This record gives sequence, structure tokens and C-alpha cells, in this order.
Amino acid sequence: MVKKKENWRIWNKDRDVEVRTFQRVKKNLPEMECAKQLRKIFNQIYKKEMRILDVGCAAGHYYNSLIKIDKNISYTGMDATKAYIAYGKKHFKKNTRVNLIQQDIFKIDNKYNKNFDITFCCNVLLHLPEIKKPIINLLKTTKKYCIIRTLVSNKTHLSQFLYSDKFNKNNKPTDFVYQNTYSFDLLKKIIKTQGKYQIDFINDKFESKNINKEFYNFNKKQSAVTKILDNKQIAGSKVFEWKWILIKK
Repeated sequence: MVKKKENWRIWNKDRDVEVRTFQRVKKNLPEMECAKQLRKIFNQIYKKEMRILDVGCAAGHYYNSLIKIDKNISYTGMDATKAYIAYGKKHFKKNTRVNLIQQDIFKIDNKYNKNFDITFCCNVLLHLPEIKKPIINLLKTTKKYCIIRTLVSNKTHLSQFLYSDKFNKNNKPTDFVYQNTYSFDLLKKIIKTQGKYQIDFINDKFESKNINKEFYNFNKKQSAVTKILDNKQIAGSKVFEWKWILIKK
């Protein structure tokens, strides 16, 4: 079981990581490039009155993109960080179509099993210490589709981004996030343990100028902001090999 207060949960203690999160939900920043591509994937599978679950939703900023598809979309967001959910609830308090819940991806309540038509999880799995349990929990919540955006390559390689050079008495970093990349084979193996699924890997697409503009606006205010170099997205010395995984039951 993953403990609540582990050093990788930087969102619980570093207020700087919230700089863009809260601005996005208020629409003070342009739509994320990944949110644009999420809409394109939704356009292929979404039908009116489908129930949507966003796991790792932060304060619910993806809702602002999805209502461009359907202004009456039914959106539920889950996040483990109390501050994100509290902020989102305050922001959307008059919107009855938005439901935000504090839930940990490692232990989503069984009452949400098969409760949604589309479950999506963007930019989360790479930051977790392990992914088997989270993927299983994502698949349990959906009746039809699961969409995941994370780092994928031919080989698995695990890494950490340190927010400071501080280490504890066991020589472990005290402030960091995981930036893990997982192999195609490993991801397919985990998914297939839960049944027969159609699994499609979709290339990530983005406008470099938009990502770089945000990098130059925020890299001095917030750590681990990505930029584009030679058409590759990087954070520090780490190349981010983003892929979308569309899983269909």
C-alpha cells in the first residue's frame, strides 16, 4: 500500500506546482496541447449522455476542453490532492454537471466500478512509483473506453526529477517527482491481465510554439516545465516520449 505522505507526492507540499493548475481551470492560460488532442480522441468515441471520469483531474481543467464537444457533458473528476479538489469545487460550485471527488488512484472506491462510459487519465502514471494497481483501477471504473496519456518507449526506464538537492539520513531525495517511461510490452501485459481489450497506441501531437511559449513564461516560477527541442518534448535532460493509449472493451 502506498503511504499518503511520501516524498514523491510533491503536490501535497509544494505550492509552486499549483501555479498553472489553478490558472488553467480559470481559463487564464491557453488550452493545453494535450487537451486539444484529448478532444480529438473523444470526437471519435463520445456520444451524448456518456458519463466521463477524469482520474488525476487536479482542479478539473480538462472540463473546459470537453464542453467544446458537448456543453451538457457529465464530468466527474478524481484527484488525491485535497487542495486541488477544494479549489475545483469552489470554482464549479454552480455547475451541476461537474462532480469533483477526492480519491487516490491506488484505491478508488469499488462503488465507482463500471460507473462510467469513458475514463481518462492524462499525465499521471509517469509520476507514480508503480503503475499496475492504478491501471487496474482505471479499467475497473469504465464500461467502454479508457484513455491514458503517459510516457511510452520500447524499453522501460525509471527516473526522478529532484525539486531540491536535499536528501534524508538514508540518502534518499526529500522532494522529487517520478518521470517514469514504460515499455509498450509492459503496458499491454498489465492491461491484458484484466481481460480482452483492443489497445491502440496513438502518437502525441503538439504545436511546439505553444509549449515553448509557456515554458519561457513559467520555467523560472515552476520546476519541471517542458519545452520543445528538435521536435522532442524535454524537461531538464529527460526526453518525454508521450503516447496516448486508447483501450476499448
